[in-house]
Amino acid sequence: MPWVPAARAMRAAAVFAVVAVVVLISVAVVQTVRPPNLTPVNSVVPSGNDGPVVVKVTNPGYVGPQACAACHAERVAEFSETRHFLAMCVPEASGMPNGFATGRGTYKTPDVPLQFEMTETPGGFSQLTRQQTDAVQSQTVSSAIAFVYGSRGGNDEVYFTWHGDKLYELPMTWLAPQQIWGTSPFDRHGHGDFSRDMTIRCVECHNTWVEHVPGSRNQYSHDHIIQGVTCEVCHGPGTDHVTFHKQNPQVKDPHAVVRPATLSRERLMDLCAQCHSNALKHRGPAFQYRPGEPLEDHYYTITTKHPEDDHVANQTTYLRESRCFQNSETLTCVSCHNPHQPRSSTNAGSVSCRQCHQPDDCPDRVHLPTSVQDDCAGCHMPVRRKIQVSFRTENDKYVAPVPRSEHRIAVYPDARAKVLLEWHRTPRESSSQDEANRLSKWLGRFYREESEKRRKEFRYLAAIDGCREALAFDPDPATQEKLAQFISIQSDIDTNLQDGLWHAGEGRHERAVECLQRVLELKPNHSVALGKIGTMYAVMRKPELADKFLKLAAESDPDDPYPVAMLGWLAYLDGRAEEALEFYLRADAVEPYTVKINQQMGLVLARLNRWPEAAQRFAKAISIDPNAASSVLALSQAQRHQHELIEALETGRHAVRLTRSQNAEALLNLADIYADLGNWNEAIQTAEKLMSLSESHDPKLAAEVRRRLVEYRMRRLDEK
Repeated sequence: MPWVPAARAMRAAAVFAVVAVVVLISVAVVQTVRPPNLTPVNSVVPSGNDGPVVVKVTNPGYVGPQACAACHAERVAEFSETRHFLAMCVPEASGMPNGFATGRGTYKTPDVPLQFEMTETPGGFSQLTRQQTDAVQSQTVSSAIAFVYGSRGGNDEVYFTWHGDKLYELPMTWLAPQQIWGTSPFDRHGHGDFSRDMTIRCVECHNTWVEHVPGSRNQYSHDHIIQGVTCEVCHGPGTDHVTFHKQNPQVKDPHAVVRPATLSRERLMDLCAQCHSNALKHRGPAFQYRPGEPLEDHYYTITTKHPEDDHVANQTTYLRESRCFQNSETLTCVSCHNPHQPRSSTNAGSVSCRQCHQPDDCPDRVHLPTSVQDDCAGCHMPVRRKIQVSFRTENDKYVAPVPRSEHRIAVYPDARAKVLLEWHRTPRESSSQDEANRLSKWLGRFYREESEKRRKEFRYLAAIDGCREALAFDPDPATQEKLAQFISIQSDIDTNLQDGLWHAGEGRHERAVECLQRVLELKPNHSVALGKIGTMYAVMRKPELADKFLKLAAESDPDDPYPVAMLGWLAYLDGRAEEALEFYLRADAVEPYTVKINQQMGLVLARLNRWPEAAQRFAKAISIDPNAASSVLALSQAQRHQHELIEALETGRHAVRLTRSQNAEALLNLADIYADLGNWNEAIQTAEKLMSLSESHDPKLAAEVRRRLVEYRMRRLDEK
């Protein structure tokens, strides 16, 4: 997917050391009752051997646009030229940019010994990555391009590759407006092809349906992809519709299909908001939203303070802020956009405004030149750079090639000035050139002032964009120096954040804090840096500092569940279970569909003796990821504590299989369940496995196992 703000992207990649303690502690403290009978979306098929289970994901009825074309050939042909249909494509020679031509595909990274080369081969297209590993050795990795985002769109093209059954985004990006190669920010401590996970939320917004392995971050089936945003995204899975009308060709009324025109305004807005909003956090499995349902039942929508913090395409939020929307009962996205046709001068833009507004409705119309009087969108929905999507070129940083129409319909003085400037720049009488010069100076001053305001708020990406705008109209050296300064500051923020997270992952906690503190010196409200420093202080056993920084992180970004979840975990470890639960409830409200939050919340509820609720949390964690071994083990121990021994035995065996009989806690739990059931032979056999596992690694545990073996053998003799 295109690059999103560094703070949110880094959050997803951070490695949090303290949380790993949950696997060691959970089995010792959980007590619960039988979980509720949850209806699974997917079926879990036991593998028959030790190790992960196989999760079978069923296509809910998507058939693909070719099935629609049998009856709607003209509509499908028209729609196939839209950006939605082309949201994800396989690479084809006719559609790939000229950057793949011989001699044009090489990109040398400015500050690390790394070179990328984009090539076309007889078998397709590839990214070659050459990394200098030391003074004399280098490594070359070839990655075949499997999919393209942005194909033929005229802005940026992003490329993806398979590593086995996992899908990754490659760093190289073609910037069409500049006709040059750039890179998405990548981990300079990385290796291989420097790609990053293709997360499921990104896949959902660019495809109709993909078979995603539940519980995985980026694992998909190669053979079960309906690529692009096609008919069924808005009309619902079509198998029942297609089957019915094949069997009943005389029936003309559409059967088993959603007609968006019949939906309420809110449900129609939800169709577009699936991807054109900040609805980022799953409330359930992927690809479960259906047209006509409330979007909030499936996703949590984050609230951003500034455009640079937005999701890639957040238009619906700003449309809702418009007086046009608020004063209307019918205005929706499709009032201006015909989703079946490519965008054109007659599909969106000022022509849409005239559906509701008369020319004389604009009080400024009489003051404008005749040729621009009808440019409603130019003044009230100006095109701006999507600065949250930025790339690095060989000579520049934070290059934002993607234009986006402002969807908060309002009065923008700078937009009006731009429209007039373009008119006055057309060769006319001398007075027009004088007015053009005046407007240029005014716009330069306007954007310089905007840039300075943003700098004072530590919004350096936005400040960079302000400087670029100012230079486009008034290229003075002082603004150029400011631009270089802001680029340097943002680069230092990103580099130190990346280094801090890397040191944290490597266990160098003090070094991590040093790097992250440098981030805060430049941007004191950086929520990811604040949260990670809090974690590092927790690991370093400095609870007061940990508490301070985690609370600052939660205050800086209320939609980030990480700092409040960490506060909950620390409260739990400190014996403050009620307080811990409050924190976890806040985290769960933002991101309820994660194994970690449900697992840890289950531990807190168990400590509070709220066993039924704890059971639901462990069951939910397992439903999210059937291979979540720690949750399976915790549930088994909970069932045993409640004397539900048959259930505990089945769950305990599953925990042992998942851990390949190599987890001491799982084996000990299973041995105890066998003993509780009086199955002494099985208890002894399991304990003997545990003995061989623990003798060389954990002498203390080995001593406990010997004691239990003696007890089990004596009990077996007694019962004989």
